[in-house]
Amino acid sequence: MMNRRHFIKNLSMVAGSSLAMAPGMQALAKIIDPVPMPLSTKAQFARALQDNPALIGFANVTENFALKALTIEGKMPGDLKGTLYRIGPAGHERGNLRYRHLFEGDGMLHSFNFGNGKLFHQGKFINTPKFAREQQAGKFLYSGPDTKIAGALAVHHADSINSSNTNVISVGDKLWTLWEAGSPMQVNPQTLNSSDWVNLGQNSPFGQSLKGMPFSAHPKIDPGGDIFNFGLNGNGQAVLYHLSANGQMKNAAVVDAGYRGMLHDFLITHKHILLILPSLSPNGAGKGFFERTRFEKEQPMRVLVIDKAHLTLKKSYQLPPGFAFHFGNAWEERDGSIHFDASLYPDVGSLHNLSALMQGETGKHTNRSQTVLYTLKPNGGFTEQYIDGDSEFPRIYDHLVGHRNRLLYTTGNKNNTLWADSIRRLNTDTGAVDEYYYGEDYLVEEHVITTNKAREGSGYLLGTALHVPSKRTCLNLFQADNLSQGPIMRAWLPYHIPLGFHGSFLRS
Repeated sequence: MMNRRHFIKNLSMVAGSSLAMAPGMQALAKIIDPVPMPLSTKAQFARALQDNPALIGFANVTENFALKALTIEGKMPGDLKGTLYRIGPAGHERGNLRYRHLFEGDGMLHSFNFGNGKLFHQGKFINTPKFAREQQAGKFLYSGPDTKIAGALAVHHADSINSSNTNVISVGDKLWTLWEAGSPMQVNPQTLNSSDWVNLGQNSPFGQSLKGMPFSAHPKIDPGGDIFNFGLNGNGQAVLYHLSANGQMKNAAVVDAGYRGMLHDFLITHKHILLILPSLSPNGAGKGFFERTRFEKEQPMRVLVIDKAHLTLKKSYQLPPGFAFHFGNAWEERDGSIHFDASLYPDVGSLHNLSALMQGETGKHTNRSQTVLYTLKPNGGFTEQYIDGDSEFPRIYDHLVGHRNRLLYTTGNKNNTLWADSIRRLNTDTGAVDEYYYGEDYLVEEHVITTNKAREGSGYLLGTALHVPSKRTCLNLFQADNLSQGPIMRAWLPYHIPLGFHGSFLRS
């Protein structure tokens, strides 16, 4: 078959003949001569959105959402009082530029406030110094982890580009919005107004030494209220944190993890911290951070077992190669056996898929995660059990963090290649599954548990979903012990909000 190059070459030979000046050939030359300019990421996404309305969940947002009363279907339970907070990237574009990875966008915090039978929503951008400066300038001023901005300002420390877009927790009388590589941001729970970075060592023996250090987006709060977290440095060392419930630093230490890949989540038991290091490594000079993150199929997934009381490394394990963004829970038996679960992927395609999405490409990587139950033996051995079905954003009851749990709540995917479309509850003892399928028109986000009882299976599961045909987001409330009956209450926003990552419910 004649390829395009030969066709053009032959055409140029013909062009030297008497046919060269024929009107028909002039018109054809106009078609083939201009070299098409590659579309920008923003233009690619805009074109793809015209053909695939489901991409609306990744579209750019420019304004805050003012306080709005929502329309409720069903009846709000009388024992449900408090606020659901959700956060995710929302500011993906400025001027003609669009970020290349979903993790780069400026964070927006949403609140859904329940009380007196009514429900209100509002959403505000986290006013980080980066956001404030770029908002005033009307353009991106800093390069992101994957997006290079021409003439970008120098980045002197991680908080210069901290977008505070990944998670939100309650600490004392404030909210902390969290990123991966920098400081938490303090936010007013009622107004959602941001104030300042948290200086982690302030008013503690650590003083200024922890200011601006990486603090991951997945702190673990043990049933006593203490907060544990880690932050991974680019040199392969992990900073470990132990804070009181009001955010006062109790202890901090550094462990040499010898790991330079991406680490998003971790776990605690009642005695130990588990750093589970996926089979990832940076590979590719000149590429962005996420772009150069590669899955190493010969690299074991390592588990570092760290003493919580002293923040010192006690033991390590090697597991088969794997990658997980998220883990549900860990707990240990009297003989020292440690159990934990992971939403495990066979490779890192899901991370790169979040880059393809920003350009409007869907279905590029189809490998899904599934729940895997691990047991680490005191003799250094392990077992693993794979559970059928997709699994992401695992949640457990707060009072069981670090202790034996039997129920694991996750999102799932039955028919949608773009995002989750279902939720489920897995009994890890029996394998019993209770699930609810929203349908092909919905994109489902993480659901959180809220209850006023320290009893597994009590209370409600609460989460948002984007209904694509109507371009509206709905908030859905389920009985936590009966998901398959469907939502017992649903509240509709008159608009859609961008798909986010994580959230928490603060009872009042």
